Amino acid sequence: MEEKNELLEKIVKNSAKQLAYTRVSTLSMLVLTSSIIICLVLLVPKVIVTIDGINDTITDISETITLADTTLESVTEMSTSISTMGTNMDTFITDNSETVTAVMTKLEEIDFEGLNDAIEDLGDVVEPLANFFGIFN
Repeated sequence: MEEKNELLEKIVKNSAKQLAYTRVSTLSMLVLTSSIIICLVLLVPKVIVTIDGINDTITDISETITLADTTLESVTEMSTSISTMGTNMDTFITDNSETVTAVMTKLEEIDFEGLNDAIEDLGDVVEPLANFFGIFN
């Protein structure tokens, strides 16, 4: 019977130790669960605000990329227009080079000295007429 009592005492001591370990384990789990809940309560709003900020930033970046694409299309169109204008100017100059050459040739053929003399002669003729008509003023 003594053996049974010793065994029962050992079982009681062992159960007491297990109970103590279970209590410590339960308390640890309670502290851990409470810590996780507190962290979630504190961090989740900040994470949501951060995610909202990231979404706003991504929206702004998307709009900026759209504007950049539009600008690039405009620059491409402008570049094409400038190239076309350059080609048209080359064609215009080439087509009109003969006319310009003919005009320059005719300008070179003008006798400016003779023209100046004719203008002076005309002035000499017109001056007396102007004086004559000036009398009636």
